[in-house]
Amino acid sequence: MKQFEEGKKLFMKGVKGDKKAVKQSYDIFLKLRNSDPNNALVEAYYGSTLALLARDASQPLEKADKAQEGLDVLNQAISRNPQHKEIRMLRSNVCLRLPESFFQCSKTAVEDILFLLDRYQKDSNYLTNRQVKELVADLSTAYQNMGKPDEASKVKQRFSKLLSKKKK
Repeated sequence: MKQFEEGKKLFMKGVKGDKKAVKQSYDIFLKLRNSDPNNALVEAYYGSTLALLARDASQPLEKADKAQEGLDVLNQAISRNPQHKEIRMLRSNVCLRLPESFFQCSKTAVEDILFLLDRYQKDSNYLTNRQVKELVADLSTAYQNMGKPDEASKVKQRFSKLLSKKKK
């Protein structure tokens, strides 16, 4: 558990641009993955670290290979535990940040985000106010990435009630 938390801390530093932290996080999640191969959350963080390694790679082929491997691992994590909030958030974040022209995974981001917002509509404690705001913005971005600007503009209107409800 301590190692998992350390991996998450390093992962968050990596998300913010710390390349050394990305590699350290990758090493931790690789070890955890090998010791507990059926843990879907470990699998999701491992896949997300692969995506960060892809971001930081200098060679285009390495970028593409690592990103695809990360996506495959994240998809596997979802198939193991499709109801897990954190796994859905990790995958949607990765899908949203990969080039749509190459990976075509904005649709997956939309599915994950709608899953999370649907759960929130049933239970207002499921997500924080900040998470709801970020997810609504991410949903709009995903639709933009898919070339659906009309859907993107409808998103904020559609979920404005959620945002105002959460503020109260």
